Amino acid sequence: MDIDAVGTFTMCYEALKYLKKGGPGRSSSGGGTILNISATLHYTASWYQVHVAAAKAAIDATTRNLALEWGADYDIRVNGIAPGPIDDTPGMSKLAPSEINSKSRDYMPLYKLGDKWDIAMAALYLASDAGKFINGTVIIADGGLWLSRPRHLPKDAVKQLSRSVEKRSRDAPVGVPRSKL
Repeated sequence: MDIDAVGTFTMCYEALKYLKKGGPGRSSSGGGTILNISATLHYTASWYQVHVAAAKAAIDATTRNLALEWGADYDIRVNGIAPGPIDDTPGMSKLAPSEINSKSRDYMPLYKLGDKWDIAMAALYLASDAGKFINGTVIIADGGLWLSRPRHLPKDAVKQLSRSVEKRSRDAPVGVPRSKL
């Protein structure tokens, strides 16, 4: 919490005097841009990561609240990026060491890890004029992983099961269900 949540707020606060209109080094024509980095661990839940999930949730809340307040008061846009598993990073080596790395890809919708380039491009978009009307948003850059669940049945088994359920439904008598009263 100290590093992620408090550290993010402290850095934002320290940057405020330099980013706001008329601040040191700024012209009066407009405010600046802040990009915070969180994660997607708190969007659902992650085993044994309660401390990280709470801290990353705090970063997203800080991002939204500062976007509201500092956007109105100082013309500063505050956005975030929530990376998923990014190849060749310290986070990935901690959460999925090489021994289990190949297995973790089986649960990813795109069957691959992201690249540092993917996060850089999200940051470039948010910091450039292309994202000049984006404020208070956290871009999820995880290839859809936060949306996914492990496959409990193979796709063909789901298809076959669906067809049999559909057939039973068609074969059942149509009409008003009988009351059990």
